[in-house]
Amino acid sequence: MKKDKTIYVGQVIKNLREAKGMVQEELAHYSKLDRSYLSDLETNKKGPSLHTIFKLAKGLDMEPDELVKEIKEKTDFDSIFEKEPDRS
Repeated sequence: MKKDKTIYVGQVIKNLREAKGMVQEELAHYSKLDRSYLSDLETNKKGPSLHTIFKLAKGLDMEPDELVKEIKEKTDFDSIFEKEPDRS
């Protein structure tokens, strides 16, 4: 596993928030999320649902597909799994 190079979903959200000059309280407010829940997302204690992705996109003034694209491009999904999940 490439732990040192792995960027998780929460880190992408945090990086986008910080790039916009926002603190957690602001993004939570604009996304209509609890600040402690946002903290859990950013620290990867919880993963965002599709509904939450839409809320975060609105709070970040992005389209949901733009947020998903950022997550897809910056997250090393291969390192999340030690082996490929069984698809049978």
